[in-house]
Amino acid sequence: MLIIDGVKYDLWTPKDEEKEFHPMVKAHYREIFDEDALYFDVKHTLKAPSKIGSIPDAYVISFGRGEWYVVENELSSHPVFDHIVNQLTRFLNGIKNQEARNQILDALYGGIDNDVLLRATVQKQIESHDIHHALSKLIAKQPRIVVIIDKKTLETEEALQNLNPTPSIVEFNTYTRRDAPSIRAHLFESLYAAGKPPGKALGMVEGKRPVPEHHRTWEKKLEWVDQSVRDITKALTNQILELGNVVHKASGPDYVFFKGRPGTKTIFVGLFLTKPALKVRIRTDPAAFRDPKRWTGDKEYHWFIKVGEKEFKLTSKDQLNYAMELIKQSYELAK
Repeated sequence: MLIIDGVKYDLWTPKDEEKEFHPMVKAHYREIFDEDALYFDVKHTLKAPSKIGSIPDAYVISFGRGEWYVVENELSSHPVFDHIVNQLTRFLNGIKNQEARNQILDALYGGIDNDVLLRATVQKQIESHDIHHALSKLIAKQPRIVVIIDKKTLETEEALQNLNPTPSIVEFNTYTRRDAPSIRAHLFESLYAAGKPPGKALGMVEGKRPVPEHHRTWEKKLEWVDQSVRDITKALTNQILELGNVVHKASGPDYVFFKGRPGTKTIFVGLFLTKPALKVRIRTDPAAFRDPKRWTGDKEYHWFIKVGEKEFKLTSKDQLNYAMELIKQSYELAK
């Protein structure tokens, strides 16, 4: 839930990528990329020399920053490796092909030259009438690959880290106003927010409202929660790190995770911040897991572990000893 000035908004997940997700991204591309950026949803296939290709959802150019982007809009419901990684691999292979770049140049130049207002805008940005030359210099550079997705998962992050160059991921959340579902609020991280360095979070209701400060980083969220939750989180983090050979990573304003060694399958605990309590996710083995106090219950989750993920809450430091008993079992499974 997102609450703005006392008004409640519920997280909404688009079902149709083409009809629901793409238009929202396009409506806010300037907030994502740059206020002077230009968005082209031309359907041009990027082909490698093998002639195997794929069609990006959009190209974005920014003369002011001297960058251009190949954009893929995705829903998190799509299979990560079979769909997203496969698609991006084709983009990366195709962009190395000079013929493909020349075709992109022609398509973008045609889009600008055929639009009187857009042509005037670009000429003002580059301070020249020679748009083709300026665009040629830009397209000659290595583009940034940007994946805009409705929900960023650990599996997605881990998978895309193996691509070279590593794509930038923009999580684009959408909320609907509870008493008026047609009104939507969007929460996302801008690559270049106006007047701010890259990576600052923006939130907007119909493109206007700033995101609350405590939704921006893990540190800000930790300052916002109750003091008891802050104390529990710090104490539990120290005890987890004492297990040895542990990688600790903050992956957003709401959670951090711990791994026994590099690799998605080695994640053994995730911590999620809420104001009154710390939520803890662990991996379990139904055949051997011991939880006599039944803290984890019967419900199974699917955030960072695909099978056997369970959750419990902590509201007091008195619970730390038993919490560590459960976490140690998860740690041994990850090893």
